[in-house]
Amino acid sequence: MKAAIITIGTELVIGSVVNTNSAYLAEKLTDQGVHVSYHISLRDDFEDIKSCIEEYSKKVDLIFLCGGLGPTKDDMTKEVLAKFLDKDLILDEKQYKKLIDRSKKRKYKLTENNKKQAFVIESSLILDNNHGQAPGEVLEKDGVKYFLLPGPPNEFRGMVDEYIVNLIDDDSMIFTKSINVKELGESRVESMIRELDLEDSDLSINTFAKFKYTEIKILAEGKDRLLLQQKVEFVSEKLFKSFEAYIYDDLDKKSEAEKLVEILKEKNLKISFAESITGGLLASMITKISGASQILKNSIVCYSNLSKHKILGVSENTLNKYGAVSEQTAYEMAKGLNSLGMSQVNISVTGEAGPICDEKPIGTVYACYYYSDSNYRIEKYDFSGNRNEIQMKTANKILSTLIKDLQED
Repeated sequence: MKAAIITIGTELVIGSVVNTNSAYLAEKLTDQGVHVSYHISLRDDFEDIKSCIEEYSKKVDLIFLCGGLGPTKDDMTKEVLAKFLDKDLILDEKQYKKLIDRSKKRKYKLTENNKKQAFVIESSLILDNNHGQAPGEVLEKDGVKYFLLPGPPNEFRGMVDEYIVNLIDDDSMIFTKSINVKELGESRVESMIRELDLEDSDLSINTFAKFKYTEIKILAEGKDRLLLQQKVEFVSEKLFKSFEAYIYDDLDKKSEAEKLVEILKEKNLKISFAESITGGLLASMITKISGASQILKNSIVCYSNLSKHKILGVSENTLNKYGAVSEQTAYEMAKGLNSLGMSQVNISVTGEAGPICDEKPIGTVYACYYYSDSNYRIEKYDFSGNRNEIQMKTANKILSTLIKDLQED
């Protein structure tokens, strides 16, 4: 079966509201063996919605119309579908009574436009909305099933979970499994997978870049349940062995900051930060964790060259010759932090977050991991993204590197 998910609402198209409904429904449908072929978002426009339904009714078996079932003038999805199917809207007494009872219980006046939500398309299967007011509906014509679902996420998800699985009849099955890989980057992960040559006509392997890791998604489709399960398990074992050193264990719900605090406490070590590009983000992430006061001794936000020089002792010659974003400056920042004698672990970080670059290309970051005068190293990173993303990637990379260093002593 093929499906199209059509989400309706001007607020979605212009970016005022993030569309989470499509992703939620797509995942549920995929688990049921349905091919989600299209995601479409539309403004509240009668002709646009009608044209979209006409187009995709020729391409798919299932059409999900999400949103536009409310009481206002711009809620028109139900009216459009009724027009397309050449059916009338009729007042459903049960739904109308439900509206009246709800208004009495919540002590608000039921306005005339609220009554609109009790109208349904004739001969449709009504799906009671146990989380809101507008009911869902299911209709079928010429081999295509049409689903009307409310837009508010709490109502939408409740109805998807309660009804949709039982209303889809398909004898094909899809099995999926994910393996999350850290540090390598999506392009390298994808290249390594292709070298293994594990795909066949029933099974595909795809990669998706996430914030902290790359997701490897194994997807097998067919009608033989046992065969599909065996294929997925075989391939997942092969992939796990190939990426064993880089597996990101998402079953471990602890954040990188929590893990770092734990390790520092176990080893009875103290940590200090000198932050330029991250502007205190590292210290903020640590102080959100219970027990941070036992391990965090100092946090200096040295954003300006003057503060780097006055507080940490970075020489003016270094700043003038190499710039604030340089390995030399990162080293002297960390050395100055270490000279305060408060911590055994001293971390400095400086870089370009954008959107305008001053010295180096945007995303260039230098971090110095300073454990003693004879035990330190400087790492250079090149991150992509906007200002906030570069700052978060920098902080997360430093935390994960510290965890690895301390675990290896």
